[in-house]
Amino acid sequence: MAYLINCECGAQIRAEKEDSLVLQVEQHVADTHPELKGKMTRDDIMAMAEPV
Repeated sequence: MAYLINCECGAQIRAEKEDSLVLQVEQHVADTHPELKGKMTRDDIMAMAEPV
């Protein structure tokens, strides 16, 4: 199952697997929202994800 997250900044992050989505979101946060780095858990990320 694929997952999609629409970030508040307008970025869309899509991945086929949960692990990949979490890694991509963590990288996006580190690059674009450094003030949030380390503050989001895997559960937080998956709660924002939509199955597609």
